[in-house]
Formats: sequence, structure tokens, C-alpha cells
Amino acid sequence: MSLFVAASAKLPGARNAEGQLLTDGFLDCCSLVCPVIGAVFLSARHWCALQGRPYRGFGAADQFGAAFALVKSDISGNIERLRARFLTHPQQFELLFSIIEEEMSRNDHTHGKSCTKGLLWLKRALEFMMAIMKHLLDDPSASMSDVVYAEYHAGLSKWHGFLASSAFNVAFNFVPSRETFMDKVAGGNDPEQNQQMRSFIDNFSPLLAQVHTFLDEKGLDDPAKV
Repeated sequence: MSLFVAASAKLPGARNAEGQLLTDGFLDCCSLVCPVIGAVFLSARHWCALQGRPYRGFGAADQFGAAFALVKSDISGNIERLRARFLTHPQQFELLFSIIEEEMSRNDHTHGKSCTKGLLWLKRALEFMMAIMKHLLDDPSASMSDVVYAEYHAGLSKWHGFLASSAFNVAFNFVPSRETFMDKVAGGNDPEQNQQMRSFIDNFSPLLAQVHTFLDEKGLDDPAKV
């Protein structure tokens, strides 16, 4: 079973009957995207093994795991931040946006460690991953490295300062082939696997759009660079 089949099975639990996002169910769905990030950004050691080259270390690039750590931190770290807040009062914070509204009521939503910022960056990182996968499906001739480069500069780069952008520019050297990526996340690259990926994108992206609409309407889509 591909990870997209497993992830798609979790999607119905992300909303209640009224279409509101449920904190626990939404975060569970987000957690299942983390393996995709590991398939996009290889460690330097893994990249050398695939290329048949000796591994001699790549300094900062290897420590970043070729940007895997950066995106995974945005996703897994922010998931844990939101989940930790949810677990303090599961009934009160059953709905995802109630966490943000409660922070706003205390005027505690603008600092970098807030759940509000966590949800914003979680959404952005996941949108980046969805854009990469959709691009791959829409353009079967595109190389993985070209797709990742294009989608980074179309999305995440607008909120990244010099250090984050520099780390990603290094990471582009360690993007695997399209075939390696598809084999790792979908178990292959045939029509059935492609359809499983597209189905997941089509059903998960509306959840991110719902988060985007909420943050935008509340004036919380912070344009500041990090």
C-alpha cells in the first residue's frame, strides 16, 4: 500500500459533520505527509550512494539533510506545537481554529512560538509539498530537481530570508530522480500509483485552502521573512 492510500484513509476524520476542521484529525493527516519530504530531500550520504560516489561529507548541507530538516521541522515541529496545545484542553480545542481564536483573545498570537505562527508555517510547508506532487503529475517530462526548484521559488521562497534561501539552494543538489521519488512514496510510477497521489492531493488541498481562508480573513497571513 502506498503512503497516499494510507493518508487518504485518514482524510474523512479531518472534518466534522459541519465541515469544520477537527484538530486531532487534521494533524493526523498532516503527519502522514512527512515521509514525502524525506523522499524529496535526500541526505548527502544517501545521494552519494545513489550516484555511486564516495561519501566525504558535505558540511552544513549534510547536517541539514539537504533541507529535509528545514521542511520537516516546519511540519512535524508545528504539528507537535498545535497538538500540545490541543491536549491541554481537548474538548475546548476540538476544533482547530479554536486554538487560534483563543490565542487572539489573549493577544498572544503574534510571536514566533505561537500556535498561530505554527499553523501558518505548517500550511505553507504542506502547500509546497502538494505543489511539487501536482507539478510532477501534470508534467510527466519534468525532472524532479526542476519541479522542486520551480515550486520553491513560486511559493516558500517569498517568505525566506538569506539563510533559509541559501540552505534550500544547497539542498537542490540532493534532490533524487523522479523515479526514485515515485518508487519511495508510491511504490512505482504507473497510472494506478499516479491516481492515488492525485486523489490524495485533490482531497487534502481543500483542507489547506480552508486553513488559508481562515488565516487570511483574520489578517494572520504574515508576509514577514524568516
